[in-house]
Amino acid sequence: MPDMQTALSNALKTTINDWEKDDMQTTQTNTQGKKFFGVTNNVTRATFDFVKKHPNLTSAEICADMTRLGFKDSSVGSLLAQFAKQGLAERDDRGRYITIVDEYRPLKAKKKTLTLVSKPEEIKPKRKYEKRAVTGIGALLREKLENTPMPVVSEHIAQATRFTTLVRTKSPDDILKDMTVFQARELYDYLKKMFGG
Repeated sequence: MPDMQTALSNALKTTINDWEKDDMQTTQTNTQGKKFFGVTNNVTRATFDFVKKHPNLTSAEICADMTRLGFKDSSVGSLLAQFAKQGLAERDDRGRYITIVDEYRPLKAKKKTLTLVSKPEEIKPKRKYEKRAVTGIGALLREKLENTPMPVVSEHIAQATRFTTLVRTKSPDDILKDMTVFQARELYDYLKKMFGG
C-alpha cells in the first residue's frame, strides 16, 4: 500500500490535469462562440503601396494588376478615386496615377451634409369662373358702408372723452365692450404714454 504522501501527490496531479482540461475546453468554446472579424487583407493600404511603387499607371492597369494579387477591381478603382479626392494621389490628364504623400494615411469618411430641398412654388390654379359683382342686399350694404362719413373728432374732445371713460367706475370689460377697435387702440396708446411703457 502506498504511503500517504504518494497518494496525495497522485490525487493532486490528477486534479490539476482535470482542471487544465476544463480550462482548455472553456477557452475553446468561448473563442468559438464569439466570431471575430479576421482581417484577410487591407486593400486600401495595398493599393496605396502599389501606386507608390508603380507610378504613372492608369486605373485599368492598376486594377488588372491588383486583381492578379487577389483584390477586387471594383474596390481598387473606388480607392483610386478616393485617393485623388483626399489628396493622397494625383491623376494626370492621361489618367495616370502618382502618390503625392510619402506614407499612407487612412481615408477620412465623408461627412454627411443635409441638403435642403426647396419646395417648388405652388402654382395657383387659374379660376374657371370670374368673380361676380355683388348684387342684391350685399351690394346695398356695401354701398351704404362706403358712403357713411367717418366722424371727425378734435383732439380736445377725444381727450375729454377718454378722461370721462377712465373716471367712471366700470370694469375694464364694461369699458372695452362699448368701444370700437380704433377707440381701444387710442386708449392703449394713451395708457402706454401715461404709464411710460
